[in-house]
Amino acid sequence: MTTKPSSPLATKELVLGYQQTTIIQSLDLNIEPNQITVLVGANGCGKSTLLKSMARLLTPLSGDIFLNQQNLHQIPGKQVARQLAILPQGPIAPEGLSVEQLVRQGRYPHQSWLQSWTEHDEQLVQQALKATNMLALSHRAVETLSGGQRQRAWIAMALAQQTDVLLLDEPTTYLDLTHQIEILDLLFELNRTQKTTIIMVLHDLNLACRYAHQMVAVKDGEVFRQGPPEEILDVDMVKAVFDMDCHLTQDPLFGTPMCVPKGKGRKLSHV
Repeated sequence: MTTKPSSPLATKELVLGYQQTTIIQSLDLNIEPNQITVLVGANGCGKSTLLKSMARLLTPLSGDIFLNQQNLHQIPGKQVARQLAILPQGPIAPEGLSVEQLVRQGRYPHQSWLQSWTEHDEQLVQQALKATNMLALSHRAVETLSGGQRQRAWIAMALAQQTDVLLLDEPTTYLDLTHQIEILDLLFELNRTQKTTIIMVLHDLNLACRYAHQMVAVKDGEVFRQGPPEEILDVDMVKAVFDMDCHLTQDPLFGTPMCVPKGKGRKLSHV
């Protein structure tokens, strides 16, 4: 008999792949509740594949995924959407859809033929727009927004969905540094104020260290290390997971680990 884990999202002997190619191999993973967990690893290691499976966008070849101790694939879709929201990489809204119309879609899992749109639904939409600083842009078409604004609009939709678990696949991709920090600060505040369990894929190791309570380093479809960044990140891990030599120091602002890659570059004479 399979033992069900107590974490809000977990995998047991999970095997994932596409056609004849196995990407994730017999993975056991428990996500800590009410924390930010960041998946890191080299390109092609299985991070995004794992996230898709947790969102029920990819059916496992074998093994189980548990959402709040229930088998994810045995829960009705609308019930899953009330507990878990996902922001995929590079989401695209239908042409002409306004920000407010997009955010309202986050309430659809809570609708039924017995219960149509309510004042409570409208309040939650407006709260989500306010929390993401999108009220002034609520009537703009999504495709007319900047990259950072679009990401905030999609996050607002996820907030309106009011789930306890939020999955994000590379939410800072293609954003400049200012907007990367803006999005990550928003997610950090969401976790801090609402205790939302957040699982996301990030490429920037230093930003992952700054924002993650838990880091999961994935290598060749398996968890190489898992834990707080300050406990698991060292030069050996970076070499093993990313095949990169580095120097580790401390973030001067936050005290979290900071990875300085070695390699060729312009070196100043006083260094």
